[in-house]
Amino acid sequence: MRVMTFNLRADNILDIRNRWRGRCEIVYDTIQEYDCDIIGLQEVTNTMAEDLKRQLKEYHHLGVSRTKNWFMERNTVLLRKEYHVLENKTFWLSKEPHKKGSSLWHSLFPRICTRVIYQLEDGRKVSIYNTHLDCLSPIAREHGMKVILREMYKCQQKEKMPCILMGDFNERANSRMMQQFKRKAYQLNGLRAVQDIKPELYQKTTMGFFKDREKGGHIDYIFVTKEFEVVDVEIIKYNHEGRYPSDHYPIMAELRLK
Repeated sequence: MRVMTFNLRADNILDIRNRWRGRCEIVYDTIQEYDCDIIGLQEVTNTMAEDLKRQLKEYHHLGVSRTKNWFMERNTVLLRKEYHVLENKTFWLSKEPHKKGSSLWHSLFPRICTRVIYQLEDGRKVSIYNTHLDCLSPIAREHGMKVILREMYKCQQKEKMPCILMGDFNERANSRMMQQFKRKAYQLNGLRAVQDIKPELYQKTTMGFFKDREKGGHIDYIFVTKEFEVVDVEIIKYNHEGRYPSDHYPIMAELRLK
């Protein structure tokens, strides 16, 4: 199966020529070109969500906005419609994860994680976690990581199943916090980053700021449990004559469920 994490960059009046209406077709083309089974999107406003639903009818569109404000964002999970959705929930990366709109005072906005559980044709279940950690506060990011691992662990204790965790972590691969997270994620839930099969990718940025770049922060990740074999992984730089779909590059992994 193909899995992608893709921060779409919320529509922003300051982006001028890179507003959503001017690049949404490139986003659609990117998604359709790589034909993934599962896609974790971040920074999806309500307007963007409605456009995506109209254009990408082959997918379930799962997840809710982090607050009731119209311009606020969600972490949408796109899942091919041939898969049967068993659960679609959102929890908040706060001290009260199941209280809608809750947040830490350190956080710029309420932060969320979308959890989806689906069933394969052979009856096996798979859980997906899609998140976007705080862009300013290391304290909020660290707390968010702990909440995600705790919620995942609780879910696994009820029923063990293969897991995929992905998103924009806003943390570089060589940072102390990310190294600690990777250790805890493996110890608690058996998660490992798909990029580990090609460690040279960590030297390449996942943020191009709508340009073709190599150097910079590698802050987007896909993690999987041991039930998955990671066949391949790449940073996608799809563009239309130098125009890019987002300020982030998607990461795509080819996985095989053992």
